[in-house]
This record gives sequence, C-alpha cells and structure tokens, in this order.
Amino acid sequence: MTYLPDNSNCRNGERNIKKEIEKIRNEINKDQYYLHCQYVMGVLAVKVKIIGEQLESKYNREVIQNVSQRIKTPESIYAKMKRKNLKPEFTLAKTKLNDLIGIRIVCLFVDDVYEIVKMLKEQKDLTLIKEKDYIAKPKKSGYMSLHLIMGVPVCIDNKMETKTVEIQIRTTAMDFWSVLEYQLLYKKNVKGADKIGKELKEYSEEIASLDRKMLKLRNRIDAI
Repeated sequence: MTYLPDNSNCRNGERNIKKEIEKIRNEINKDQYYLHCQYVMGVLAVKVKIIGEQLESKYNREVIQNVSQRIKTPESIYAKMKRKNLKPEFTLAKTKLNDLIGIRIVCLFVDDVYEIVKMLKEQKDLTLIKEKDYIAKPKKSGYMSLHLIMGVPVCIDNKMETKTVEIQIRTTAMDFWSVLEYQLLYKKNVKGADKIGKELKEYSEEIASLDRKMLKLRNRIDAI
C-alpha cells in the first residue's frame, strides 16, 4: 500500500500565516499607516533634495545620483517579526522595528556618503537614534552601506509624533552589489549558497577597491 504524505499541517500553517498577515493589514488600515509614512517620506524628500542642491552648488557636480523610498508591506513586517522571534503584531512592530519606513540615497563617491551623513545629522529637527557604518566595517556577507536610524517629528491629528526612518547612504557601486546580492541570495534557499556567497564577498572587496580608485582619480582631476 502506498501512503501519500499528509499535507494538512502545511496547509493549516499557510492559512495561519495568511490570517496573521491579513490581521497586520487590517491594523495598518485602521492606523492610517500608509498616509503617515507618505507624510514622513515627503518631509525627508524635501530635506534630501535641498542637501543635494547645496552639494551640487558647492562642488559643481551632481552628488546625489538617486533617491528611493519604500514602506514595509504587511508581508515584510510579518517576516521580520518572525525572524526576530517576536509576535507578528503591528502594534508591537511599531515599537520594535526601526525600518518600517526606508529611504536610500545613492551617490558616486565614498566621501560624498560621509558628507551627506554629516548634513543629515546637522538637521536640527531630526534626531539621530542609531548609526551603523557598514562601509568602514562591512557585514560578513560583504554588504556595504551607511545606515542612519533617525527620528522625524510630524504633526498628525494636531499632535506631534516622532516616526523612525532608516536612511541608507551608499555609492553606486555598493548599490549595484546590494541589488545583485538581494536578487541572488537574500531570503532565498539557493543551492550552493555558500559558494555563491563567498564569490559575492570577493566582488564586494573588488567594489570597495574600485570606489577607492575612483575617488583618487576624481581628486586628481579636481587638482588639475
């Protein structure tokens, strides 16, 4: 007699996950989460635009190449809370996750990264909560970027609230590597992942070397 595997536990597990994600989605809608996030991103977008214009005027070149924004989805919130072994509830996520709102700033040169960071920290109405320099000390995977967790004050329903935002600042080369790593490995069970990860780390080191060379070349051109 052939016994077929019982998939009922898997199906029940999938249904429970969908229910918990849907619960987060409903809580988000009641909380006007997306509206508040758009408000915060709008405030920061103006600040970053002004910083970019100031640096362009100072150096007579475009410094900030690209700015992108994202809001964590219910699916992403659920997945991250589970990875942190926390109860997947939106009210808890708001206190435990600093990256519900994310902004990424991409520039050409490493010294631009640090100047943008300096100017962001000088903003009187923003509060620096945490800083992680993965350029000076890359992650084991080879990931490089500079992360700021900042508090942004916003007026919501006639009340001042501080929303936390993760701001990532990196060079174009670092961004290319990060996108590649995300597409190939992140959150995926890839066969031969260890070998691929080792190769990606080697490429990260080459990118760091290229960033240093391009900075030296730019300085030579500026000196002419």
